[in-house]
Amino acid sequence: MIEDVLSGKRRLPEVIAARTKGKKRDKTFTIVPSVTISNSLSNRFSVIEIECLDRPGLLSDITSMLADLSLDIASARITTFGEKVIDTFYVTDLTGEKITTENRQALIAARLKSVMPEGEDGASRVAPGVVTPLQPKGVRKPAPSA
Repeated sequence: MIEDVLSGKRRLPEVIAARTKGKKRDKTFTIVPSVTISNSLSNRFSVIEIECLDRPGLLSDITSMLADLSLDIASARITTFGEKVIDTFYVTDLTGEKITTENRQALIAARLKSVMPEGEDGASRVAPGVVTPLQPKGVRKPAPSA
């Protein structure tokens, strides 16, 4: 399977979807997805911390999004506590600099949150085993109706 993905015979999202089909689990608890970007934790890197519920393919979606945002990952700490994920990425832009502008940080946070499923109240309600597709670039989620 890995060889097929690396050689381009199969696409990773399709492999993940096939492997997790029919593995829905009960919702255990809710976590409000969060993305924190800090430039004070490292002298060389911007540190992005992501907290949400885990699901198959989440790490792949996050790293793909970071690549789409033209960020280089120097180091990552991937931590899972049961269904809860706290992933930390040490990144720079393509010129090797920290991400310092607030607009760019806001864009990064918004795009990363787009790969985290949310309920009506903004809390992540997807239990592990539920695959959600990566939201295409430029597509915005509709505002919840009141």
